Amino acid sequence: MPDDLLSIGALSRAGGLPVTALRFYDAAGVLRPAYVDPGTGYRWYTSAQVHTARLVASLRQAGLPVSDLVTVLAAPQEATAVLAQHRRRLEEDLVAACAHLDAAGGLLAQPGRCTVASADLVAAVADVRHAVGADPVWPGLAGVLLHLDGDTLRVVGCDRFRLAVATVPVRQVAGPPVRVVAPLAFLETLASAALPDVGRVTLGKDVLEVLGSRSAPLDATYPDYEGLVRSGTSPSTPVTSDELLRTVTDADDVVAVRLDGDRVEIAPPGPPGTLGFSRSFLLDSVRAARAEHVALALDERSALSVRAADRPHDVHVLMPIRLDR
Repeated sequence: MPDDLLSIGALSRAGGLPVTALRFYDAAGVLRPAYVDPGTGYRWYTSAQVHTARLVASLRQAGLPVSDLVTVLAAPQEATAVLAQHRRRLEEDLVAACAHLDAAGGLLAQPGRCTVASADLVAAVADVRHAVGADPVWPGLAGVLLHLDGDTLRVVGCDRFRLAVATVPVRQVAGPPVRVVAPLAFLETLASAALPDVGRVTLGKDVLEVLGSRSAPLDATYPDYEGLVRSGTSPSTPVTSDELLRTVTDADDVVAVRLDGDRVEIAPPGPPGTLGFSRSFLLDSVRAARAEHVALALDERSALSVRAADRPHDVHVLMPIRLDR
C-alpha cells in the first residue's frame, strides 16, 4: 500500500463529506476508495480524490440525485447538460413551492368564524374579568384573549399574577385556529346590549366581530397561557365553594393553602421564605368559578389552580407569593 494514501477520516475532513456518506458513496459506486485493506476492511483514498469528494459534497448539497451524480463523474462531457437540467428542475420546484406557500399564507390569513350562545360568551367574559391586567409593559394583558381552537372558544384574562380561562362551546366553525386580543371595554358592553340568543363571532388579525358588534383588535402580543394551564393538572382536592369562601373571607391578606388528600386547609402565612396566596385573588377565583364545588390543585411550581367541578376546562391559576417578613 502506498505511503501517501488518506484514511477515510482524513478524506472526510478534507473533502467535506461525513464518513457515513463516504461509505454510502462507495457502495453506490460514486466514490470508491483507491485501496481497501483486505485484513481490516479500512478504506484508503488518494490525494487526487479530495477534489472529487468536494465536488460530490457540493452537488449533493444542491440536491443532485445520485444517478445524475454518477453521470457527472463518469462522463464529464455530459456534466453541463445534467447540471442545466437539474437547475431547471429546481427553478420549477421553487415556483411551485412559492405558489403553495402563498396559498397557505392566504388560508392562515383568513379569519376564524363560529357561532356561540350569547349568554355563554357574556358569562365567560365576566368569569375572567377579575384577572385582566393593566401593566404597560404587557399592553396585551389589558385586553381579553379570544382563542378559537377547534370546537372551543377560550376566553382568557391574565395580569401576570393570576390567570383565568373560561371556555365557550361553539358551532359552525370555519377557518383556521386564531387568537385575537379584544379590548375589555368592548366585551363588557355586550352584557348590556340587546343580543340574539345565538350569534356569530369572527376573529382575525384585523377583524373583531362579536354578536353583531365590531371593534379593532388590540395590536399586542399575549403570553403563552396554555403552558401555565397545562402545568395545573396535578391531583386535585374537591371542596364546596361556600365552605371555602367562609374560611377565606376572614383570613389574612396572604394565606397558606395546604392540600392533604381530600382535605383543604387554609392557614395563616408561614415564616419568611415560605409561599402563600393572595386572599382577595383566591376569593375572586372561587366566586368566578360559579360552581357549588371547586377543585384545588398545586402544581410543581406551587401555583394554585381552582376549577369548577362541573367545568374542568375552566380554570383560575394563582401564582404564589414569597413572604419576605
